[in-house]
Amino acid sequence: MKTNNNKITHNDALCSANIFAADESAYGADYKNHLLEQYKIFVASVNYTSELKLKINTYFLTINTALITATGIALSRNNISPIVWHTILPLAGIMISAVWWAVTYSYKQRNIAKLRIIHCLEEKLPLALYKTEWRLMNEAHEGFFKRFFFGIDLFIPWVLIASYLFFIAFA
Repeated sequence: MKTNNNKITHNDALCSANIFAADESAYGADYKNHLLEQYKIFVASVNYTSELKLKINTYFLTINTALITATGIALSRNNISPIVWHTILPLAGIMISAVWWAVTYSYKQRNIAKLRIIHCLEEKLPLALYKTEWRLMNEAHEGFFKRFFFGIDLFIPWVLIASYLFFIAFA
């Protein structure tokens, strides 16, 4: 894709320099079939990465739920040292939430990279469905709300970290 003043964009340079190892004439008769098959496999990998990210989010949410429950149980019992429920459990929650944020960020960046590769592959296909969807979503969700909802899964671990810090400071 070229910009308005006909400069080659970063994405164009990436596509032409890295994605296509051989052009159709050098590759041979199976070029189009192999391109389509690789495209299908890569689209499936995006879906797999998204599903794995959802499973990881569920895992970390379950751990945080267990820590909050354990903190509540510890608060209700007088025989458990206050350092356990007041400091150690919330610190564990902070560390787990920080790891959760890092893993979620990594998966989000991986999916963005995968979608950019799909956009490159679509240049050789009749329809550019993912690229068009990406552009329509960007146009429809500009500004603060786009940034907020695009990053909501990165926001949740920070809410838990703030809650744990509040608990350490004021409980």
